[in-house]
Amino acid sequence: MATKDPWKPSSYSPSKTALLLLDYEKAHIDMISDPKRGEAVVNSTKRLLTTARENNVAVVHCLMDTTSDPPATSKGSEKWHSMIKPLLSANPEMAAEYGDFAITGASAPGGGCESISHRNPGYVSALVAEGMLSLLREKLGVGHLIMSGITTSGPVLGTAMHAIDLDFVVTVVEDASWDPNEQVHRTLIESVIPTLAWVSTAEEAVGYMTG
Repeated sequence: MATKDPWKPSSYSPSKTALLLLDYEKAHIDMISDPKRGEAVVNSTKRLLTTARENNVAVVHCLMDTTSDPPATSKGSEKWHSMIKPLLSANPEMAAEYGDFAITGASAPGGGCESISHRNPGYVSALVAEGMLSLLREKLGVGHLIMSGITTSGPVLGTAMHAIDLDFVVTVVEDASWDPNEQVHRTLIESVIPTLAWVSTAEEAVGYMTG
C-alpha cells in the first residue's frame, strides 16, 4: 500500500525513519564557543538519540575517516594536508565522536539498529560513504531521514540536499545543528533548507520518532 501523503514526515512510522548524526566529533563540539549554545546543541542531540534508541528508530553516526585524505580535486585538500591532518595526528582524540553520543553496550534498549559510517575528508554528504545507501534502503527500508550536525553549512546542508535528490523525505533539526557563522545558520534554516526539506525543533522530531 502506498504511503498516504508521502512527502510528509508524519507519514513514516519509527521503523521507517532513521536518525543521522552528522560530524559530532569532539573537535567540532569544542568549536562552539558560546557555552549556552553548546549545551543546547548537546542536550537537543542527546534527546534525539535517546528517543531513537527507545523507539526502534535506526541511528547512523556519520563521521569523518581522518585516516584517509580528501580527493586531489577537493578545494580543501591543501588546508587538510597543511593544517588539519597534522593537528589531528598530534591530537587523535579530537577526531573521536563526542562521548555523550557514542555507541555503548546498552545503547539501543528498544532493539533498534545503530551503526557508524565513515566518509573521506572532502565530501560533505554523509550518503557518499561506502554502503550507506544500501544500509538505508535495503537493510533498514527507511524513507524518512531525521538529521542534525556540525556544521549546518557543511554536512547538514550537503546530506540534506543529496538525500532529497535520492527521494528521501528529510527533516533537519535546527536546535541540534550548529554553524560557526550564526547568520549563515539562520539563513539556511529559515530560507534555504525549507524550500525542499522539513525543518523542525528537537521536540517536533521526537514526535516523529514516537508517533
